[in-house]
Amino acid sequence: MDHAADPLEPAAGVIVLTSRTMHTTTTVLHEGHEAVLVDPAWHADELDAIADLLAARSLRVVLGWSTHAHHDHLLWHERFGTAPRLATTAAARSAVGHIDEVRAALAADLRPLAGQVKAYDGGALPWAGGVAEVVAHDAHAPGHGALWLPGVDVLIAGDMLSDLEIPLAGETGPEAYARGLDRLAPYVERAAVLIPGHGHPALAGTADSPKARLRADRAYLAALTRSADGGGDDPRLAAGPAWLRAEHEGNRRAARTSQASEDAPRAEPAT
Repeated sequence: MDHAADPLEPAAGVIVLTSRTMHTTTTVLHEGHEAVLVDPAWHADELDAIADLLAARSLRVVLGWSTHAHHDHLLWHERFGTAPRLATTAAARSAVGHIDEVRAALAADLRPLAGQVKAYDGGALPWAGGVAEVVAHDAHAPGHGALWLPGVDVLIAGDMLSDLEIPLAGETGPEAYARGLDRLAPYVERAAVLIPGHGHPALAGTADSPKARLRADRAYLAALTRSADGGGDDPRLAAGPAWLRAEHEGNRRAARTSQASEDAPRAEPAT
């Protein structure tokens, strides 16, 4: 993909923009003249284009939300203003603790504003627009904070449930990832639209539905320890870049380690 995709509006009050890098999504929630920016990404010109879109629609950013503390989800642009930028407490703690790593992964012009998120553990985003419930878990990254929009049945999933990426469980492990999927499952069941952090929105009633995404990720995790290349036949790997295959191998190692720990004999309690 050598250019950013055109903005999509999969539900009322929801705009999705896609970066030219790794199909990274930015989601804009808006009501009246106020807007929430979720994971704005990725390059300076793309962030500037987001600001242009907001200006064209007379939208003022009142809040930023980072779904987790990876560098591509902690970006900002001076034209977005000085609205509060929030993440779950665990994600904000991780961002602060790894701020040098976060900024080192970015181009120099993006570093000054990156990672400036504050801890928030409320049940819904603090803005006057439609309800955006925070759905926190520890899959993919500690304190990953998805958003559920009950008014329009939209799940903003962060780096989960992608059509292009397998579960990336290297940071927290396959077991935590499976628990995260369980946490998201009730929302997936109700979702008309699912927006992943990388990839394309999934629409209910289609072959690539939110429920199909959940089934695919659960099947992948379940297959990790079943064969010599468990999960290696996932179509996302066949079509994906080399780094995704490396992530798969990391998942395999983590799954084997976990399985070995479960199979190890337990010491008998002292009597």
